[in-house]
Amino acid sequence: MKKSEWLTRTFPFGLAGGLLPFQLDRLEGTVARMEMKTKGLPDEILSNKLDMKWSVKENIAHLGEVDEVALKRIDEIVNQLPVMSPAVFGLKQDYNAWPVQKVIDFFYERRKMNIARYRLLADDELSRTSVHPRLKVTMTPVDLAFFDAEHDDHHLVRISEIISTLKK
Repeated sequence: MKKSEWLTRTFPFGLAGGLLPFQLDRLEGTVARMEMKTKGLPDEILSNKLDMKWSVKENIAHLGEVDEVALKRIDEIVNQLPVMSPAVFGLKQDYNAWPVQKVIDFFYERRKMNIARYRLLADDELSRTSVHPRLKVTMTPVDLAFFDAEHDDHHLVRISEIISTLKK
């Protein structure tokens, strides 16, 4: 089954503030899905750059690095900066040298900070906006949470592809 490519996808924005709890639940659940997918797998699979693209560990680490940007973006939206910080496209280091649990913990520590920041938002802050730099669309904190949950799903699907291909 052919999947949609991330950079060509479009998203519905302008989500109601009452949808934030649902997005936060999705964001919180990502770590459990990562752990489920990687449990008991050998490092050769988790560190393998299938098709010269990111490995399982690198996909997980990327989400951790993206969460560092997302934390800034939440505040940029709340402070109504005209444009949010740019996305992360490369990796800061070689995460394949790390044990998988360390990579997951790296992600999870950043994710917990984001969830905590979202939970501090007042109702009136949920309608504040800033422009996403790549998409060129106005987003609220709820839209950002939705977008980041979709981004998680994109990378979790890729992780599943890598694992199913290499386990054959």
